[in-house]
Amino acid sequence: MELGTIVFYQHYDEFQRILNHMNAKEQALCIDDNTFKDHYGYERQALFHVLYQSNTMWGFICATIKRKDGKTGYKILNANNKVNQINEDQIYFALTMDDFTFTHWAEMKDDKNVLHSLQGGLVMKKPSNSTVKKSKRVKKVFGLGENMLYQIVSLKSGMPSYPSSNPFNSQWEKYNPYNPSQDDFKKWYNGFQSPKHYNRESMMRNPYEQIHPTPPYEKPKEQPKWYNTTTLHAVPFLRDNIKPTTFSVAKQIKSFENDLRMFINFPNGIPINLL
Repeated sequence: MELGTIVFYQHYDEFQRILNHMNAKEQALCIDDNTFKDHYGYERQALFHVLYQSNTMWGFICATIKRKDGKTGYKILNANNKVNQINEDQIYFALTMDDFTFTHWAEMKDDKNVLHSLQGGLVMKKPSNSTVKKSKRVKKVFGLGENMLYQIVSLKSGMPSYPSSNPFNSQWEKYNPYNPSQDDFKKWYNGFQSPKHYNRESMMRNPYEQIHPTPPYEKPKEQPKWYNTTTLHAVPFLRDNIKPTTFSVAKQIKSFENDLRMFINFPNGIPINLL
């Protein structure tokens, strides 16, 4: 499973309690949104949001671990924003955030570290809402000198806007965003997540488009160099910072495949006539 996947691995009794409270069967988590709404009368995404807000059950995947016995494990960022390890067989359900927004990001020192102040504090800033909307996702990384999962985002140089009314922004005003050099650009390029409509061949021809894709109908007169026109920022996967909008299922409930037909056709149980 990819970095940032939300894996449910503990407090299965609490998971079931929430489903019962929402009058939903666990098999229903894996059916499509329309079927779910037709059956229950409310949106499946609403149930996913309730599960996300009940944060003691799950963690964000930070890294995959290959064990000596051949089994797979994961490093996860837990409810206390600490990293611990779990086995793959502990995971009973998982969600992917199809889309999300955020409120704060950390400035970066270079391609390997987030930026710290002279006093040792992490330089966190709150960009304006318009800046958040303009930012483009580059890749997810774990580390950067901290035990933290980050979503790296990019902006064209000069675009970050920081409201002066926010105490974070006024405190760290003198600290500038990270503008990668040409060498750093190559390092980030090797791990970029390309948009779905770009293939590897086209990315090799024009890596700039991975970060600032140009619509097919718009051809710029001159293509600027990526490393001279972009700043990078690290969005931490803190639970009060990441705000999901929609989810999709990354790991099905074990009973889904066997019980789906029975669930759809006989939601109240199989009718039995006793002679």
